[in-house]
Amino acid sequence: MSALSHIGFRAYFLAAVPLVQALWAQRVTLGWLAWDVSGSAPFVGLIAALGLLPMIVSGPVFGVLVDRADIRQALMVTSGSMAVLLALAALIAGGPGLGPWGLAILALAVGVVTSAHHPVRMSLGPRLVPKAEVTNVVALSALNFNLARLVAPVLTGLAIATIGPVATLWLSAALYLPMLVAVHWMDPRALPAGAGQGSVVSGIAQGIRYLAASDIARQALLMTAAMAILVRGYLELLPVMAEGVHARGAEGLGLLTAAAGAGALVAAIAKTAGMGQGGIPPVTRWVLVGGLVALAALGLSTHWWAALFWTGALGFASTFCGVSFQAAVQETLPDDLRGRVMSLWVVVGIGAVAIGSGGLGWLAGFFGLPTTLAWCGGVGAGVMAMLVLPSRGRGAT
Repeated sequence: MSALSHIGFRAYFLAAVPLVQALWAQRVTLGWLAWDVSGSAPFVGLIAALGLLPMIVSGPVFGVLVDRADIRQALMVTSGSMAVLLALAALIAGGPGLGPWGLAILALAVGVVTSAHHPVRMSLGPRLVPKAEVTNVVALSALNFNLARLVAPVLTGLAIATIGPVATLWLSAALYLPMLVAVHWMDPRALPAGAGQGSVVSGIAQGIRYLAASDIARQALLMTAAMAILVRGYLELLPVMAEGVHARGAEGLGLLTAAAGAGALVAAIAKTAGMGQGGIPPVTRWVLVGGLVALAALGLSTHWWAALFWTGALGFASTFCGVSFQAAVQETLPDDLRGRVMSLWVVVGIGAVAIGSGGLGWLAGFFGLPTTLAWCGGVGAGVMAMLVLPSRGRGAT
């Protein structure tokens, strides 16, 4: 955890712990409010989609702006805006009520602010430490995210049940405030003189050209897309596995979600300990292929405990590869390109998950989920093994 020896990153990380809890808490709370006012599963899905859509549409624009802005001020704007939005939502929900339209507008606004926050956080953390420790920054951020992924939904559910959704919104807003204080200890590396000139469109084009020209970045992006389509796509279909395949209901869904989260947490700890650093090493490529093999094994398994085990393995593979690929890009990425390149990274990740979950769900409707996973995992593992694993005639690149 060498990155924590730097006071600027230490302040950022300690403030990011409650902030990431707030990100998960607001997501759970908005979902609950959507169900409470509508009783409609499609409306709950719409609210979730409205929170993600801006990351694809406005995320790259904010990426360009982040590369031109004072990153500390940008962090204060995104954190402060989210706190204000949630506080306003709590005031309205505690008074006249948000209603379906109010929830839709709130979810869209939260999505827009989140689409700005992602390039800010992906740019700021690496600029608070020497470039040799950027990988550790990415790993620690993943550890924080996956701990929150396990803890925050449980705590949010307890909060909604005990103090109600309005008070939970107030609490979520308060969790953004430590970042507004911690920013005073941050001293990020300055951007090169003349960085960020030109139009927004040309700025996005620069990010695309960098991804296309860099061998490491291009490989990492393509492998991220493959992992997101197949493995992350399955992780969005856990309700189908829990009830449609094993008839375990909500309790089974909770166990599968916990298994995936536990696997992800183990992967984040392994990355924090320094496993698989430096470009895209063989261990990361093996984990990628192993994740696809696990997907096929899951499809071939018929027992509930096997489903839990393989889902945990897929959670591990997804997070280990995701952190590894992002670190590989961030290690050599110029500071004045971080915002736009990483915003494009988020676009690819979210788009690939949407394609994967939709495609796997569509195929499962015809052939059943186990058969779909077995074939997609088996074929995917074979193709990936030929493409990415080092051989005698082709070293790891």
